[in-house]
Amino acid sequence: MKQKKDQFVIACLESPSTAETVLLYARHCAARLGKGIIVLNVSKEGENDWLKQYGLPYVGLKGDWKTAIDGLPTAFGGVLAVTSVNTDAPRSSIANPTTLLKTFADCKIAFLVVNSLRPEGSSASVGQQINGHWPLATTLTLDHRRESKEKLVWGSYMVRFFASRLTVVTPAYNDAGLREKVKNNVLFLKKIYTSLDVDYTLRQVELPRLTSPDMAVLKGMEDDGLLIAMTTDRRDRDIGDILMGNPERRLLAAATVPILFLNQRDDLYVLCD
Repeated sequence: MKQKKDQFVIACLESPSTAETVLLYARHCAARLGKGIIVLNVSKEGENDWLKQYGLPYVGLKGDWKTAIDGLPTAFGGVLAVTSVNTDAPRSSIANPTTLLKTFADCKIAFLVVNSLRPEGSSASVGQQINGHWPLATTLTLDHRRESKEKLVWGSYMVRFFASRLTVVTPAYNDAGLREKVKNNVLFLKKIYTSLDVDYTLRQVELPRLTSPDMAVLKGMEDDGLLIAMTTDRRDRDIGDILMGNPERRLLAAATVPILFLNQRDDLYVLCD
């Protein structure tokens, strides 16, 4: 695919220690989607000279990450952001799961969250996964709630541009009303994917008590996979979310694969190809 220089994958680099992993995924996504790539760093001091070493177009800003993330589609022409997560990172770091989710809470483009390198890992092992045509398998879930069209569209991108196998998982509800809502969502799915000529596998999963569909499928995914997940609409959060904590925070804590998050908004930016 010919690259469109007016659309970019944004590699969000906080420090050199996690930059290599983020860049491996960002370069791969940019190549597969046929987009340009921009390296972005935001710091209070505005000391960003270390970004030059990667030989890529870069932007170093002085300020706060959230302001920059909110402007990704308009100021930078971003269509996808790539960032890292580390459950051990301090709250002051964007890699801290809680801080990351707050920073990207109003992000209008998809953001791919990858694990920072663990002591037993290496950038070489991540590179081997990507050179093996990552993601080999993409999974997304459809439950009883109103599903975003963008979630299904990004699933189609993984099939069309990444040659990934797509699996769509629905929960096996006992409640007849919930089953009917799932059925309607599946009909919408079939309509979308038939029009796009996208191959996929549809399967059901049994949900243990108090387990979300995303969490249920995450546990069985291979390391070379990708999970596409919607963040919870802040207007829809209930007492369960308050007692058990943020659903996306729990996903990040348990994730062994990268997660492509989409915020539930009415004005998401999506690719036009």
